[in-house]
Amino acid sequence: MKITSVEARVLVWPPMTPAFWMSLLPVNRPHELVVLIHTDDGLTGIGHSDQASSIFNVGSDGKPKLASASRIVPDLISPLLVGEDPASVEQLWQKVFGLTYRHHWNREGWSRSSMLSALAAVDMALWDLRGKAAGLPVFRLLGGNEAAVPMYVAGGYYREGKGLAELAAESAQYREHGYKALKMRVGGMSVEEDVERVAVVREAVGPDVKLMLDANEAYDSNTAIKVAPLYEPYGIFWFEEPVAWYEGNDGLKRVAEETGISVAGGEQAATHWEAEAMARDSGISYMEFDCMRTGGPTEWLRVADACRRIGVHMAPHHGAHIHAHLVSAAPNGLMVEAFPDPFMYDSAEQLEFVRWDRKREMFSAHPEVRDGMMCMSEQPGWGIEMDPEVIGKREVLE
Repeated sequence: MKITSVEARVLVWPPMTPAFWMSLLPVNRPHELVVLIHTDDGLTGIGHSDQASSIFNVGSDGKPKLASASRIVPDLISPLLVGEDPASVEQLWQKVFGLTYRHHWNREGWSRSSMLSALAAVDMALWDLRGKAAGLPVFRLLGGNEAAVPMYVAGGYYREGKGLAELAAESAQYREHGYKALKMRVGGMSVEEDVERVAVVREAVGPDVKLMLDANEAYDSNTAIKVAPLYEPYGIFWFEEPVAWYEGNDGLKRVAEETGISVAGGEQAATHWEAEAMARDSGISYMEFDCMRTGGPTEWLRVADACRRIGVHMAPHHGAHIHAHLVSAAPNGLMVEAFPDPFMYDSAEQLEFVRWDRKREMFSAHPEVRDGMMCMSEQPGWGIEMDPEVIGKREVLE
């Protein structure tokens, strides 16, 4: 089997109005870099990255336009892949990764982060082809046996007009929909207000739902150490990114050693080298390396193996439909993160304060969420298919 062509498509959704906020920043406008790798056997591998930077911008007319990084796949990566055997995943990964440190790697103003996101989508498509060629879903190709993987729902975002009553109602809905774990934001309001928010969520979901806090790097380590005991009575499963970016692994280690709450991090790690150093030096208990942000499944598997050797669990950030396959196959795989499926709600009013998965519509086939689990099918590859009608509606062409 040989690769005959590589397609790249940029999809952009309308902005969320009013915006949802993390602890410090608004949530980005939903967008995707989709990569389709075609072969002479008639198989097509599907990959996508939902965090590819600089692939679009907004023109003076308010409409999304293609930006420079949208050319990375067709101009730079595609010539390296056409004619190659897609089963040579590791060899092709190294070939593409090498672009990030070769002469003129940034000749079009491309950043390394944009190139690593493009590599993630390409690598994902290659694994999809590998599964399809073998007639196996990726999780079974990797040796996984569990077709259902625990998931937690990402909620509790800040939003204009969202008070304690709305936060409680949102959280109660998650429990009613069968989620066994919930992550909420802290660090975007005063400590007193955030402690009250955490108390409201715990009451709404009851004692049996795992509750995680994500500070999105809003605190310095001294502050994180002071606030952790205020959150601890509410049964916090982990404290995610509790420390400002500039303190790095040393700051995380202080929080891990001086508080009673386990620490999670790693979603922003760019490579397995960076993730392994964090797992080794920061004291985190849960690694959130995101194969859709950077490096792809090949890189994620390296991170998982390194974390296994030192007793750190894998709980990847975003992309549950892809990460579920990897978590299923990893001995230290724990759970995946997902946004609520809008089809589980009865009305638009129920979704008003929920950051639901707008990009879910681009799939005509997709793993199902049932009773707080991501349930994969036996369909070969990732078990996803793109909806051509939605692709046509969301694609940016110029």
